[in-house]
Amino acid sequence: MTKEAAQQAPEVPTVDIEALSAKLSNKNADYLFKFKRALQAEGISEEQQTAMLTEMLPEMLTAQHKGQPANQLYGSVTVKINSLLHAPKAPVKTSIQLQMLDNGLIFLIMYLAINGISAYFAKGKVTGIGITSIVITAVLAGVIMTYPMRYTQMPKDQRPPFWKMALIVVGLTLLFVAAYGVTILIPAVLNPVVPAIVQIVIAALLIGVRIYLKRRFKISGTFFG
Repeated sequence: MTKEAAQQAPEVPTVDIEALSAKLSNKNADYLFKFKRALQAEGISEEQQTAMLTEMLPEMLTAQHKGQPANQLYGSVTVKINSLLHAPKAPVKTSIQLQMLDNGLIFLIMYLAINGISAYFAKGKVTGIGITSIVITAVLAGVIMTYPMRYTQMPKDQRPPFWKMALIVVGLTLLFVAAYGVTILIPAVLNPVVPAIVQIVIAALLIGVRIYLKRRFKISGTFFG
């Protein structure tokens, strides 16, 4: 919970804070004193302090009866304050479309780099692969890789049957093979072989594009994390 969220939290039923505080042991009373002082230092309103104490005091007394002091129940005052006011936000789950985009870029970078470097050192001994073929196969590879990765990232109780995921991956793989075969038949005018050095430069530029998109949209859970 952030400081702002804490200040906007809904009202909770009140208890007799003074009466409950009086029942605390000396050790717990000292913990409560430091806790309240830390809340004041954070600028937390009286209403929010009351709401927090309303929740904490019954818990502290229950634990106290079991011989567990507050510093064992909650950790240090600093730890408790941080858990209430500065807890990290839950990460936003990356959409499947963004994961496909990132995976597709990864494969496009790899295909361009590998194809470009191979053609460069071959010195014209091979014709190379057309740019249209490279782009189509990279896109399909990105899509295919995303599904099994999403599957492994899902909680086990939410995963679809394994056979269903296997059928999807097999189907997409067959589509990948068929698509690659079709791209070979594309006329050279629509599937030109880009010079090796150009492919390498494009691959390098796409690395920068991927880094930007990954940071801009906080993409996670993809082929390279």
